[in-house]
Amino acid sequence: MQNDQTSGDSSVERILATARARIAERSEAARAQRAAQERRWRFFFLLALMALIAALLLAPAPTLERKLILALSGVCAQQHNLFVGGIQLPLCARDTGMYLSLLATLSVILLRGRGKAGGLPPRGILATLVGLVVIIAVDGVNSTINEIGMTPWYEPRNDLRAATGMGAGAGLAVVLMLLFNRALRRDVDETLPVLGAWRELGLIALINTVVLTVVLLDVGFLAWPLALLDLLGVSGTLFVTALTAIAVLMNYDGTVTRLSQLARPATFALILTGAFLAGMAWLRAALLGG
Repeated sequence: MQNDQTSGDSSVERILATARARIAERSEAARAQRAAQERRWRFFFLLALMALIAALLLAPAPTLERKLILALSGVCAQQHNLFVGGIQLPLCARDTGMYLSLLATLSVILLRGRGKAGGLPPRGILATLVGLVVIIAVDGVNSTINEIGMTPWYEPRNDLRAATGMGAGAGLAVVLMLLFNRALRRDVDETLPVLGAWRELGLIALINTVVLTVVLLDVGFLAWPLALLDLLGVSGTLFVTALTAIAVLMNYDGTVTRLSQLARPATFALILTGAFLAGMAWLRAALLGG
């Protein structure tokens, strides 16, 4: 009787061990398949990126300066542009300030170890960011009043346009980070604020001040880095927005722990970003006849 029970227990253990082994094999096979898919889509992403760079370099414009202006012509009115070292930056002063500040803010967020943050900034910092958005709105209205022939509240200037744009860029970066992390990350930390200390906001302000000073002092050797950062800021914002939306539609929401997991939706988002910029540039040229 004892032997029969022992034999039965052994049979059950063998069955369970076999089942566990098969589950492990299937899990390993699934992981290997996902890894192969990620590698394939990373290749497609790099291919799409190289194609977009080639399209920019082959754009119908005589110089790289004009190519960058053409690439962003559909998303910016390109009035009141800044010049550095004789090079016209491809965005207007306000947009240049906004997107350079966005890149600076994202850099500070990541360097401060807040890449997985999903919490709002403290109330004081949040109120300051909202206030900076209000300021750019006021400056924009003032500029519009001047352009339609009415008496402005104060004289519009490019340095003010750039400075107010920088304030709004910090807020836009916080929104983008929250949107991406809360929508897609499985390991998002909603108790960790995207910006959590005044010194972080102060560091962003310091970087923005240095960048604005470089522009106003016309430091020529930084003209091309600033122009390329303009392009990166606009295209990066469009790309992250498109990536978040496409990934959610593909059911990646709340599943991402590694950025490489997003290779497939990122490829589609990159293509969509390039198509949007090209389409808007073509539309503007068609409407304006040039």
